[in-house]
Amino acid sequence: MSAPAVSVSLWRRVLLLALPVAVQMLLQSFLGMADVLMVGSLGAEAVAAVGMAAKLHFLMLVTMMGVATACAILVAQYCGADNQAEGKRTLAMALVVGAVFMAPFTLAFALGGQWLGLINPDAAVVQLAVTFLLITAPVLLLTQLITIYEAALRALGNTTVPLLMGALGVLLNIGLNYVLIFGHFGFPALGVAGAAWGTLISRIVQLAATLLWLYGVKHDFALRAQDFMKALNWVPLKRFLWFALPLLVNHVVWAVGNTVYHIASGYAGTDALAVMGVMVPIESSFFALFVGLANAAAVLVGQTLGRGDMPGAWQLYRFFNRLTLVLVFSLAGALWLAKPWVLAAFDHVDAQTTLLLEQTIAVFCLGVWVKVLNMLRILGILRAGGDTHYCLVVDVIVMWVFGVPIYLAGVFWTDYSFALLYALTFTEDALKWLPIRWRIGRGVWVKNLTH
Repeated sequence: MSAPAVSVSLWRRVLLLALPVAVQMLLQSFLGMADVLMVGSLGAEAVAAVGMAAKLHFLMLVTMMGVATACAILVAQYCGADNQAEGKRTLAMALVVGAVFMAPFTLAFALGGQWLGLINPDAAVVQLAVTFLLITAPVLLLTQLITIYEAALRALGNTTVPLLMGALGVLLNIGLNYVLIFGHFGFPALGVAGAAWGTLISRIVQLAATLLWLYGVKHDFALRAQDFMKALNWVPLKRFLWFALPLLVNHVVWAVGNTVYHIASGYAGTDALAVMGVMVPIESSFFALFVGLANAAAVLVGQTLGRGDMPGAWQLYRFFNRLTLVLVFSLAGALWLAKPWVLAAFDHVDAQTTLLLEQTIAVFCLGVWVKVLNMLRILGILRAGGDTHYCLVVDVIVMWVFGVPIYLAGVFWTDYSFALLYALTFTEDALKWLPIRWRIGRGVWVKNLTH
């Protein structure tokens, strides 16, 4: 095959893998905002309760991705090695491990009244949040299974079905919220409980639709009872746990650290909270594309390593490295040029907050390339080759020895403006740069995990 044909084929595969993941992430972010916005008319307590519950669900979603990511990495390599049997067993093991891991958290959400008061002193907010968490407790198990199926399908290169099922879930959730929160079409107005029922029903439908498709088309991932029995074989299960646990811990560490950053930002003043309110959707939209790109890299590199094509894996790394740099500098430049429109969209804030927002956007545009390149190299390259333990060690040390303490010191012991404090959040990624770049250069990740 000629070089141009290979190039066109590669570009097409990258687009087909990256864009659906990015779109699905944007839809998921929109759903989180929609839940809070739709209960806004019910009062401040309802907004606070749903917002708190949404944050707890988000933290659990991040931890769920540990098992799902382990499944995706191994399935991608088995796909490259054309070993469907081990791919099926990996999926079955991930479903079993994910369900067992999520069971105690499901119970904790059902018993939210026993501990929610420890993190929020407002009794009215806690009571509403308890109602929401009690109804949505099964959502944790459902979402864990959904994320694993989605990750496994993407590892095969199928991003369309997860996107369609995710879009179905989001649209159904919003529609049910409209009907059940406010009592339209003859249904009772359930308020916060209506938002919870909308979330639960939409997840049930999303998982059911995914399973109907898998079994309807007789997909390899339409698992049978014997597949789950094979998954309980201790030797491969132990190997899967050894591979998955660092990813699981890594996601928990990241979720807790990210929460600490946001909680600490609340102590930087009202202006800081207003600026963060604008920056969070900007960051979410910006990073959605690069998470999609990292996912594409992980699938293609994993499949290439599974085939035993080590030079091909290096070639893909260099391709994604260059593509990421071009995209991140282009998009950061576009955001900076669009700054007047961004500021105009929030012209209801005072002049001091507007200036602070402008400075914070400038910091983001200058430093985001470091975050994005680390994201590609960790999520898309090192993990694709199974280098999960090294990634865990680097993340834990850099975040908890340097990143979080430096940011907390800046918030509580200095009078820096929020733009400078926001710049401190890039310390973590700046310190990851060298150890991650060094690890990539050593080629430890160039490893076939199927043997």
